[in-house]
Amino acid sequence: MDKSQVRRVNLHGMVLQFAFWFGCCTYISFLVATLIDYGWEASMATLVVMMLSVAVMFTEPLYGYISDRLGSEKRICVALFLVAGGCVFLFPFALAGGYVALVLLVLAGLGVSCMQIAGLMDAWLVGLKQENSAVNYGLIRGTGAGAFALSAQVSGMVTANFGHDARLWMGGVFFLLGAVAAITFRSSERVVKRGNMKGFSVLRAVFTKKYCLLLATAFFLFLSNAPILTLLQILIPEFGGTTAQIGTAIALMAATEVPFMFLTAYLISKAGYKRLFVMCGMVWVVRLLLTLFVGSVMGLIAVQMLQGLTFAVAVPVAMSYVAKVVDEKVRSTAVTILSVCMFSIPGILANLITSAWLAAGNSAQSVVVFFVASACMGLGLAVYGWVSKGWGE
Repeated sequence: MDKSQVRRVNLHGMVLQFAFWFGCCTYISFLVATLIDYGWEASMATLVVMMLSVAVMFTEPLYGYISDRLGSEKRICVALFLVAGGCVFLFPFALAGGYVALVLLVLAGLGVSCMQIAGLMDAWLVGLKQENSAVNYGLIRGTGAGAFALSAQVSGMVTANFGHDARLWMGGVFFLLGAVAAITFRSSERVVKRGNMKGFSVLRAVFTKKYCLLLATAFFLFLSNAPILTLLQILIPEFGGTTAQIGTAIALMAATEVPFMFLTAYLISKAGYKRLFVMCGMVWVVRLLLTLFVGSVMGLIAVQMLQGLTFAVAVPVAMSYVAKVVDEKVRSTAVTILSVCMFSIPGILANLITSAWLAAGNSAQSVVVFFVASACMGLGLAVYGWVSKGWGE
């Protein structure tokens, strides 16, 4: 891959990430608020989010394994973009009709399509970066964060003025644009073929000691992050805020991701993986403690500025580290399993805890204490890896 090809990959990758994350935000970031506005209880809405995470937990590693067998993530991504776009267009009609079974069916479709694309795109980008180190993962992924921020603000305004349906239709258009971008995007080449590697041999190749430390650390850190979007959609209205302010909070949160994701390669070269994992854990603890005690909409919105020093650093650092500790032959499997441990399983547990806590009549804000403990566990594992040289740097 020469310099001109790298430039095209970076630019095309930015377009692909922009389309996906803009569309994804219109759906997932307002899901709880949408269901509540259509008459669902807050505890039931969070339970639905948990069910989506369950679907992802089982299907995303399967998609990763299939991608490794096919030697490409491209074909699966194209199909998932098309399914996600169709489901988002159908969602408003299911909600308006009041058909609970149809709503759940559409959400299941989104769970096995929209929620899977991010992990596969990460595996795709990691592969392209392995072909040429000049492929800028942070720049490409940071463009997605910028799209998420823009979408959050636009989506909040569209919802406030035209309702949830208009926002969802807008999201469907971007998913279809993402399908077009994926069709025309360069496939990642597999320098090493998988050969006869199947079943337990795949698992042995993936689950090295360093990879297991990465999984455990990422799990506890991202468990502490998992309830934030849900809590914003509950706490802002409780504090007297509006749907537009939910969009502002999410937009600010995503906007702070952009510069840090752009700087990922520089941060890794200067600080290394182990220091960055420890830094993320420390800031996550501070962020959650502030969330636990903040008492106003503006304060809650301001706390989201710490997203840049937590999520925005942890995601690209973790994904970049995968390429250092697993064989290329099992790349997609390793990346999608990591994605499940960072997003799906933490999402299940976080929403299960939050749903049960709310159903018991407790305040949404008080549930944050559970996630402070989780962040402390992740920080402890990151420090352990540093002290014991488990990160291997």
